Amino acid sequence: MRRKLYLGMLLALFSTCAQPVYAGVYPAKPIRMIVPYSAGGGIDTAARLFANGMSKVLGQAIIVENKPGAGGMIGAETVARSDPDGYTLLFAGNSELTIGPQLYPKAAYDPIKSFTPIMLVAESPTVIVGNPSLRAATLRDALELGRHDPALLSVGTAGIGTPHHCALEALKHLSGVSMMHVPYKGAAPATIDVLSGQVNMAIVGAPPVLPYIRSGKLKAFAVLQPRRSALLPDVPTAKEATGLDGLDIFATWYGLLSPSRTPSAVTDALQQAAKTVLGQAEVREKMAKLGTEVQAIPGAQFAARIRTEAASYKELIQRYGIKPN
Repeated sequence: MRRKLYLGMLLALFSTCAQPVYAGVYPAKPIRMIVPYSAGGGIDTAARLFANGMSKVLGQAIIVENKPGAGGMIGAETVARSDPDGYTLLFAGNSELTIGPQLYPKAAYDPIKSFTPIMLVAESPTVIVGNPSLRAATLRDALELGRHDPALLSVGTAGIGTPHHCALEALKHLSGVSMMHVPYKGAAPATIDVLSGQVNMAIVGAPPVLPYIRSGKLKAFAVLQPRRSALLPDVPTAKEATGLDGLDIFATWYGLLSPSRTPSAVTDALQQAAKTVLGQAEVREKMAKLGTEVQAIPGAQFAARIRTEAASYKELIQRYGIKPN
């Protein structure tokens, strides 16, 4: 009897130790948050602000690590291959989750199956801006210039496979106006070149161009989303500016994800912490100053958005024949 009791106690102890006690212990060490772009860009700045808030709520350091390359796909692949223990997370945007895998069917991860979406954190309007030297007061005016002389419209974007690239292709096809695409490695260099006049228009996310719009150094022609942005209330939507349908899905968003099969206790803890951080007025104000609007859309709804938007981009890429290079 004594031996049986002893063996039973050992088995119970082993069983308890074999189960990860995430609810009480997580996080027990620093967390790595992968940002699949270079430091200093809009997504990186938002990620660091968000990570700082999450660190305070969770009581552990969150180390932001930049892994740029292949339109965000290298960083996403890194997380997809990581242990699903909650200590390697992805702060990603729609380029690598809804567009890249459509352009590169042999991607090393599946945006639906490889990740567990935790929280859609924020969204930035995609803006069409122009250098003041461009003789156009509105987007309709600019398109008319290009209709008469295609050489007049050179348009910078944040790169191949971004929402901005897809938006330009849609605009070209829907308007029937030829424009020269100049892809950059990120929105920051595209912004620099539209400011200097190297290109006379750009389609980028709001964060890098917002200060220049407000100072009058750049013209804001339109936002590419269904409604006007609270960040740029005087700037019309593309439909308002042109009368064209089909230019309203190109907002840039960022969200927090973990590798698939991460225990629900961990993802629940992360989702609750994210909700707390994004509910803070100070965080919302700082995000707004960056040109980003807080969304705080939880996991299941975030996952639904990824699926819906991936299907939309797949159809758009096929319709307009968008290529990865």
